[in-house]
Amino acid sequence: MRLIVSSQGPDMDSQVSPVFGRAPYYVLVDTEDMSSSGFENPALTQDSGAGIQAAQFVLKKDPQVILSANIGPKAFQVLSAASLPCYGISGGTVRDSVEAFGEDKLQQMGGASAASHSGLKNLAATKKTTNSEADLQDIAEKLRDLRGEVAEILKQLDSLTEG
Repeated sequence: MRLIVSSQGPDMDSQVSPVFGRAPYYVLVDTEDMSSSGFENPALTQDSGAGIQAAQFVLKKDPQVILSANIGPKAFQVLSAASLPCYGISGGTVRDSVEAFGEDKLQQMGGASAASHSGLKNLAATKKTTNSEADLQDIAEKLRDLRGEVAEILKQLDSLTEG
């Protein structure tokens, strides 16, 4: 059976993504031999319609089942129209989710499990974190420069007070 898992990375040991439409990757897993292929989500940075575009992208990979933590209403509608069953996952790796599916431990979703545009919040948080990390690096560099300047000023003060 061919499964698609929404993921944070491109392989079986990647953490699952908390969202479908804006998941960074999708991992296609063949449960017959546990082979897998990771695909970047082309809809990840779309301003709108990411769920629909992601669902259409995934359909082209010809899966038989979708495993995702949350699926928004528009993506769920596209996947349902293609008669693709969707199962809820919660945390862990892609491998963990595939094994749970194989052991019949996952529950099939009866409808969307996330509100419209909920993936935008994750995208905004990711961008904010990225900007915060860059800001922290800039501030740390400025602090190093200031410490060097303060050290020079202290040396000058010491030489003036000694002489």
